[in-house]
Amino acid sequence: MMIKPLNRTLRMGLLCLLALSAAACQNQKSGKPAVNTQNQAVQAPSEEALRKQREAEQLQQCQQQLGALRTINEKQYQRYKQAFDSLMSGASQYANLRARVNGDTQETVDALYRYKVNYLCAGVNQAVLTGLADRGEQVK
Repeated sequence: MMIKPLNRTLRMGLLCLLALSAAACQNQKSGKPAVNTQNQAVQAPSEEALRKQREAEQLQQCQQQLGALRTINEKQYQRYKQAFDSLMSGASQYANLRARVNGDTQETVDALYRYKVNYLCAGVNQAVLTGLADRGEQVK
């Protein structure tokens, strides 16, 4: 069963995205003037933690949808899984060198990876929905 490799890939992806998110938040904090640091210190970790949790949940949901797609359409599953694994591998490589690039590049590439993950997961969700709808139409 392919769940264990997918879980490893998901864990790697989560770690990469969380590392990117944490680093992005540090860059944003250092660029802002310290008007009321006590209130910002209380609010920022909460907002950051919520965003990280939301991203982790979205990635986990994407993994579950990908697993569901396997039972609906094996060919599409293989295509999306390969794309997912490739994306997570790229994110991992980027996370390893992220600290060596300037802040503007970090912000741009962070946004690029968030977009790619969201786009891929939207495709997986659409494939699952379409596959289930097609099966429902065949029942008639």
